[in-house]
Amino acid sequence: MPITQTHTSSTAFGSDETAGGEATTLSFATGLPGFPAATRFVLEPLGPDLEPFCRMRSTDQPDLSFTVLPPGVVFPDYQVVVDEESAERLGLHQADDALILTIVTLAVPPEPPKVNLLGPLVINRHTRAAAQVVQHGSSYGVAVPLVAEPERSGS
Repeated sequence: MPITQTHTSSTAFGSDETAGGEATTLSFATGLPGFPAATRFVLEPLGPDLEPFCRMRSTDQPDLSFTVLPPGVVFPDYQVVVDEESAERLGLHQADDALILTIVTLAVPPEPPKVNLLGPLVINRHTRAAAQVVQHGSSYGVAVPLVAEPERSGS
């Protein structure tokens, strides 16, 4: 199931989104690679100045958190292919059921932040079931520089 998302908000969970500005809780059945005991995370906005970035903080291990970003915002042609096993495990029936986020690794300037496009986070926007789904056979990398487009001046 190929999924392409462009300018999607990191909190775009449809009409069943938690009301009152509460954090959205995600459930990773088997944790994340390297963090198998961390199965529940909350998405926390980083404030209007940092949108669309947000923090994904573990509720199992409160000192563990990741900065995440909807990849379509900066990589408009990015496509994720969800294999049948992952789609079934997450309860995805169509591409619109999924929200895609990527983990951002912050670097020490002048190095730019990097984004993991090889292992996106795929989230069922209705149930909040989530998994990291590796894009086998793709040319995507685990540390793709996140570089802002230079501003163009009108002439």
